[in-house]
Amino acid sequence: MSNRRLAASLLTMLLAAAAPARADEIVLASPSYWCPFSCRAGAAQEGFTVDIVREIFGAAGHRVRLVNQNYSRALLDVRAGTYTATPSTFRSEAPDFVFPEQPISRNRYCVFTRRDSAWRYRGPASLDELDLVGVIRDYSYGAALDTAIKATPRRFEVHTGDSLTERMLRRLKLGRMAAFIEEESLVAYTVKLHPELAARSAGCEAPSYAYLALSPRHPQAQDYARTFSEGMLKLRRSGRLKAILAGYGLTEWPAP
Repeated sequence: MSNRRLAASLLTMLLAAAAPARADEIVLASPSYWCPFSCRAGAAQEGFTVDIVREIFGAAGHRVRLVNQNYSRALLDVRAGTYTATPSTFRSEAPDFVFPEQPISRNRYCVFTRRDSAWRYRGPASLDELDLVGVIRDYSYGAALDTAIKATPRRFEVHTGDSLTERMLRRLKLGRMAAFIEEESLVAYTVKLHPELAARSAGCEAPSYAYLALSPRHPQAQDYARTFSEGMLKLRRSGRLKAILAGYGLTEWPAP
């Protein structure tokens, strides 16, 4: 075989080998400010949902990559097929997407107080017993809490900007407010980074579950959904899910 024909054959083989690798790359789109759910792309910890997806699909021979986008743009691009999935999405947020049977995260809003407080959260009406409660602008905490916040806005201190969970923890420690409402995993992760800001959970709303949300335009979306559900069950049985979450200062939630 001539050198030219040999080179052409080698090039053909390399291209054939590269094509499946590109097709098998799973690209997740998610904001960086949802840490520990999703964090900065390329960071030592990209988020526990990203780690779960990488663990499951890596075992099946796929590469997993995270790109950071604001959430609304991420949903648009995944819906268009530009990216494969968003790593943590409620079914109601993208009902046309393809979802596995198994969730990827449990989300629960809780009311946090100083550690020396004995007050207990007993539903939205019990917030009337507190002087000032921190909340975040444009968050939806569920119908009942959203209604309570709108009904008595003077009771709530509205926060905007960056590092909101850390800022509310610091204001709570300084006694600038009686409590704040936040997703429990965000608080646990922030306290892991800043243990001096440890707070007390005074009670929570009912949990909800989020899922790996796959693009409806992806030809392998249904297969990926099955792979994820099977893999998630294996992670639970093997203890790997517990280990992944522990790396972010979180505990394993009960199966729904």
